[in-house]
Formats: sequence, C-alpha cells, structure tokens
Amino acid sequence: MIVVKPIEDKAEQERLCALCGIPFLPNALAYRAEDDETFAGMCQFGMDAEGGHLYHMARAPETKLDDALFIMGRAALNFIDLCGVHRADYRGPAADAALLLRIGFKQEENGRFTVDLKGFFEHPCKH
Repeated sequence: MIVVKPIEDKAEQERLCALCGIPFLPNALAYRAEDDETFAGMCQFGMDAEGGHLYHMARAPETKLDDALFIMGRAALNFIDLCGVHRADYRGPAADAALLLRIGFKQEENGRFTVDLKGFFEHPCKH
C-alpha cells in the first residue's frame, strides 16, 4: 500500500535529503512516500507570493516506485491548493519530465513546468 505523510521533524527531513542526494531546505515543507513500507522518495515544497513551488521530487536510491512519487506529488499540490494558492511550478534540478507531466504539470515553451490548480482537484483524473 502506498502511504504519503508529512515529514514533521527537520532532522529526519535532513537525513532523507542526504539519502536522496538533494539539498536540505530547512524552510521547506516535506513529504515522504512509501510503497509497501519501502521508502520510495521525498519532496520538498513551499509557497510564497508567486505561488506554490515543488523544489525537489527525489527517488530513494535504487528505487523506481513511480506510483508512490506520483501520489506524493499530487498530495503536495493538493496541500498547496487547500492553502488557497492556485498556481504552482517545479523549481528543482533536472526534472523527470514524464513524472511531472503525469502529476499534472505542463511544460511551457521555456522548459518550465507549471500547473494551474483552479479546479484541478474537482476532477483530478482528467489531468
């Protein structure tokens, strides 16, 4: 079973960032994903006046559990949307384009990945 949960302890967030090979962002919110109790990966995200931002979507080493990462990405976007922020982008390094597109991002001509969250979760399966 896939489980996505917030990482509430900053020391744990820092440890998982090191495990996944991404920089620790102490001011970022973070989720972790597990698939059948196997750590699948984590994401760091946040919001500001410009909108919501996914800073990292990182797989755990030696895993390819894309369904868990998909659900985690949607959970982060849902949290952003529930906070009243209806536009988000991906700001991380070299993105897994297929995963970001599956989550619901669109790639703009400049290569940036963005998503309009207005109504996105009313019918999420159509995205």
